[in-house]
Amino acid sequence: MAIDIHTHPVMVKELFAADPQLEESIHRVFGFHFPAQPLEVFLLEMDAAGVERAALLPIDCTTAHGCRIVSNEQAAELAATQPRFIGFASVDPHLKDAPRLLERAVKSLGLRGLKLDPSLQRFDPSSREQAYPLYQACGEMRIPVLLHCGMSWAPSGLAKYAQPLLLEEAVQACPQTNFILAHCGWPWVLEAAMLAIKYPNVHLDTAVLYSGTPQDALRHTLGEQIGLDVVERSLYNKILFGSNYPRVDMRRSVRGLKALGLSAATEQAILGGNARRLLENARPE
Repeated sequence: MAIDIHTHPVMVKELFAADPQLEESIHRVFGFHFPAQPLEVFLLEMDAAGVERAALLPIDCTTAHGCRIVSNEQAAELAATQPRFIGFASVDPHLKDAPRLLERAVKSLGLRGLKLDPSLQRFDPSSREQAYPLYQACGEMRIPVLLHCGMSWAPSGLAKYAQPLLLEEAVQACPQTNFILAHCGWPWVLEAAMLAIKYPNVHLDTAVLYSGTPQDALRHTLGEQIGLDVVERSLYNKILFGSNYPRVDMRRSVRGLKALGLSAATEQAILGGNARRLLENARPE
């Protein structure tokens, strides 16, 4: 069974009932306009896609946009309600006490990773003042950090903060921290792949859709730009399945990955084995 490392709980009707401002923030800042659905729909989508577990990714945009696209508490509540969910935390890097807030989210709320979106949160991911303390905290707590890289569909997203090479010095400085670069860094796919090939602590996720279908995007990104031979030889243990649900249909994302013709071992590693290994290593004390 697969693990989807990249989902956003922005369509969960139960969250809107308790937080009337959440829906407006999701529309205005995140740029998602589909109607809310009961939590059961999320689980049914997972069932139909053959996804066993899904990571829930909030985004704390307090400084940049005056809101949170789902809070840490909400992510933790969903994960506690449904054990198939893996809650990630998000904190605002602009806040001086961001590392302490992350520690609380992990140790008190039981969240299992950190989600950062430099393009939407409007911070420089190479900043030694804002970003490095969070990367270091992730390493100390042995949790992965998943960063948005590449094009953002959010209307307020700024691509200049989402280029993979901005992370290289941080990757070197924090070798104990596992970095997951979302969306294969599209359109900077080769730069993202280079980092994943070179550095043991850099990983990619497959939540890429810029045109056409997930199958089209994955075939072009993994099959043509990176090359399936490179995936099989050098990235088989560095790529994690992610759909970007609900922006992208989870079922079509799984089908798109399976249509690549990868070896059974590599396909199974990408669909779940690699994520399972990273998450099992995440054991905050």
